[in-house]
Amino acid sequence: MRELKYDVVVIGGGPGGTPGANMLAKKGLKVALVEKGVGLGGTCLFEGCIPSKIYIETATRYSEIKNSSKFGITLSYDNISVDFGALKERKEAILKARVERAEKIAKMNKLDIYYGVAQITDKNSVEVDTRDGKVKLLFDKLIIATGSETVKPPISGINLPGVIFSEDIFKLEAKPDSIAIIGGGYIGVEIASMFARLDTKVIIIEALPRILATEDVSISEAVTEGLKNVNVDMYTDAKVSVIEKEGGLLKVNYKQNGEDKTVQAEKVLVAVGRRPRTKELNLDVLNIKLGNHGEIPVNEYMQTENINVYATGDVNGRIMLAHAATRESIIAAKAILGEKVPMTYNAIPHAIFSEPEAASVGIDTTKAHELGYKVVRYSYAEDARALIVGDKKGFVQIIADPKTHKLYGMQIVGKGAGELIAEATQVIRMNGKVEDITATIHTHPTLSEIIAEAAEKALSSF
Repeated sequence: MRELKYDVVVIGGGPGGTPGANMLAKKGLKVALVEKGVGLGGTCLFEGCIPSKIYIETATRYSEIKNSSKFGITLSYDNISVDFGALKERKEAILKARVERAEKIAKMNKLDIYYGVAQITDKNSVEVDTRDGKVKLLFDKLIIATGSETVKPPISGINLPGVIFSEDIFKLEAKPDSIAIIGGGYIGVEIASMFARLDTKVIIIEALPRILATEDVSISEAVTEGLKNVNVDMYTDAKVSVIEKEGGLLKVNYKQNGEDKTVQAEKVLVAVGRRPRTKELNLDVLNIKLGNHGEIPVNEYMQTENINVYATGDVNGRIMLAHAATRESIIAAKAILGEKVPMTYNAIPHAIFSEPEAASVGIDTTKAHELGYKVVRYSYAEDARALIVGDKKGFVQIIADPKTHKLYGMQIVGKGAGELIAEATQVIRMNGKVEDITATIHTHPTLSEIIAEAAEKALSSF
């Protein structure tokens, strides 16, 4: 077996590993990046955020074409359909371009990439089973960025044909006529929105009292209404017990309010969450103990209880978002370089590409009321651009201290929410005030003006 010595070995070529590996290599350190998949990018690129948004984009355009009469467009043909084969080809082309870009950057930085499964063999080495045979990588520092994996709950019938998980959605050869989704978190809701726009009958079964239970109530309520408007059936406080085959369909048995109930669908998607991926690592040799949820505990510099080992991204259980993982990767790299910058989480935005789109950053309304902060809502219907694009139901919600005017949070529901949230993120990160938004000139007519108009309303209410 070949042995090679590195300053740093990084396990995981997704957003939690690649950015930090590139930074360290660019600074002149000898760095090895180990990735068990077919290319750099991780779950986000191959099974999660990127494929899902490719499919959601197609579903959105399909829906807009079918509902284009409000824009003065009359369709002269009846048959509009989505070619899933062509959609898969488009997805593969985009993924290929992203992998090629990532590998080009790695090559420029003289970052060594090993494709294969890594196993930690002792406190200073990793063995990788590559396509060219096994290799032993010796390291001074180690970054673990192995991401997360789909939770598969102990439901009877979960292994039946037709029961799928989020990563299987993008392997489907055709659109199902109906799908039951177990789980009303952001993954389940995004997939539900996508299929509803494609005219698939969608059913969501959620164990908690509301869908998007970890989101601000305003977002949960708005998305619930939006999904109802596209004929999605939702059952909350519902616990699934058994999945059975019945004829050509799958029957999902669940209990709601003490009653046994069932729904039927062609496919069943199980989307109840994700957990840190640590099983293959052999962490015992590093004297690292896992947390209560299987995560690798870290400090604000992403350092584990073993001072030579760092854990970034989903595997540390802090916040399972690709862009947060990217920042954590940079924080770990900086720490290894001797530049200790603590990771902060008060200004990490996130978006849900649902029906309607939603985004949030900072604290929610529940926390705002506890702290005595002001919550001000402004409707999309007041904005010219929103009327032009046909969104009257959206809103911006600002959370600020009425005494200091400091901005602490923002929720957005409506077109462009995922893009618009960046402005609030920047202001919160800079410990800014509502006046920092109102003093900024926003292009007219654009949706960005909604943020400025909401800020003006907030100021007048203080």
